[in-house]
Amino acid sequence: MTLAAVVICFNPADEVLNNISSYADGVDYLYIWDNTPGGAAILENLPFGELHHYEHRNMGLPFAFNRIIEICRQKGVTHLMTMDQDSRFEGFESFRHRIESLDGQRDKLLFCPPLNSPGLTVDEELHDAAQSGCVHPIQLFDEVGLFREDFFISMVDVEMQMKAKEAGYRIMQIASCNLIHQIGSGRKVHFLGKNIKVSDYPPLRCYYDSRNRILMWYEFPDDMCTKDKIRHLTGRLKVMVKIGLFEDNKRKKIAAIIRGTWNGMRNKAIPYQ
Repeated sequence: MTLAAVVICFNPADEVLNNISSYADGVDYLYIWDNTPGGAAILENLPFGELHHYEHRNMGLPFAFNRIIEICRQKGVTHLMTMDQDSRFEGFESFRHRIESLDGQRDKLLFCPPLNSPGLTVDEELHDAAQSGCVHPIQLFDEVGLFREDFFISMVDVEMQMKAKEAGYRIMQIASCNLIHQIGSGRKVHFLGKNIKVSDYPPLRCYYDSRNRILMWYEFPDDMCTKDKIRHLTGRLKVMVKIGLFEDNKRKKIAAIIRGTWNGMRNKAIPYQ
């Protein structure tokens, strides 16, 4: 197995190099893609890997993934791991060793580490996996196509995993390792006797998250029942309520959710304006 890793950076914090170092020595190729407009100073003179960008513009996650997949194909890489800048591995050597031990099976499997769950001892098949730490066979992209670039940032991983499962792939969580990863801001507020998690996503993320989930109704009609659609729409209402109560930039975020929902319902992959 030849394993490459790609980590997408956008205005990275100071700990990004420590995060990347938790797996940098354990992969055969390491690619750091900088989506920061104008470039991120902290990524200059990297001690590891290759730095890539597209004219120092934010091109979104799938654009970067797809460019790196083409490089991997040219180099004969067999597997690609996608990483977020704020993820740090514990036990990466064990993670890779376990994947390599599944020699007869790994070409039809996607692999992921436990997410913020140290101490697991038994591998487990999952319905889906987080994008960060997910290992994809390169041959998967030959079979089902590349990441959907018009999704830009949200549901990129879910869309690919659904295509993979339709093609007969399974998702395996590897025990004896852990990925420390924060989803959203991680901020919680105390309200009416409850602790409520607040994501603090920017309007761009609010738009694509609302739009892309609905676009998937059209891409995978057999997998989206009416109950799931209603759950999504009521979930968007709850998100807007939390934004209205606890977050800044309320008007732009709520407008982005409404606009994303409207474009999604019309099956229009219109980019965020």
